[in-house]
Amino acid sequence: MNIFIQCVINGVALGAVYTIMALSYTILFGTLKIANFAQGDIYMIGMLLGFTFYVTASMPFVVGLILSIIITILVLLVIERAIYRPILKVSSMYLFIATIGMATFLRNASQLIFGSESYSFPHLFGSKPLQITDELSIMPQNILIIAVCVVLMAALFLFMRKTKTGLAMASVSMNPFAASLMGVNYSKITTITYAISASMAAIAGVFTAPMYNVNTTVGASLGLKALIAAVMGGFGNSAGAILGGMILGLVEALGSTYISSAYKDAFAFILLLIILFLRPQGILGRKNITKV
Repeated sequence: MNIFIQCVINGVALGAVYTIMALSYTILFGTLKIANFAQGDIYMIGMLLGFTFYVTASMPFVVGLILSIIITILVLLVIERAIYRPILKVSSMYLFIATIGMATFLRNASQLIFGSESYSFPHLFGSKPLQITDELSIMPQNILIIAVCVVLMAALFLFMRKTKTGLAMASVSMNPFAASLMGVNYSKITTITYAISASMAAIAGVFTAPMYNVNTTVGASLGLKALIAAVMGGFGNSAGAILGGMILGLVEALGSTYISSAYKDAFAFILLLIILFLRPQGILGRKNITKV
């Protein structure tokens, strides 16, 4: 029983990582109907910047975090203005392909800037686990990432429901043309949406850096799994992203313990196939009904 509870604890922490990243996908797709397949590499950039400022430059963690968020936002906004926006005017399918190409470009560019080595990010609150009981423990870093996930979820919920900008984003997600007629600045909403998505990826990158090897390939696998979590929950649905992230984290933790850690990556794809077979629109997704 203690093994099961320990797996659940580890699974929730892993699920919190997937949830933050899944939300960064969801905010883009839910508002603008754009899937940025380079999102995992935006996460990677945030992580590498956090390492550079906090470890290499020895800046205070908060300063390094803020700088990482700002630069990551600027990187994604430049990509959106210079590449994504002009391509979107031509075809959404071309944009889909462009985001895949951008992921490869960012990975290779990061290798030129930061190198191809793997780095170790120090634990913010030490590497000694906190004992819950004699047989149960939790890493301080896991507590931190769960707390960060909860704060981000609450902040995103309040922003979307209680602010004019959040309500404008909701109106754009329902009908961009009607929202424009009502005075909503679509270009401004696009910029804000990309900025929020980038900031969430950067925050996830910096706070999860002690849990992974910091390198230029770390975003590929995690970004893919976060995308799977978002699709499982219902792509574009924030509650679905949270549910999908937590389910995926728990399945990976339990599967690695009771089956084999060798199949850890396979569990995500098997789970995705099962859910899409039973419910193609995702757990909390809605069917799109087209009247003719």
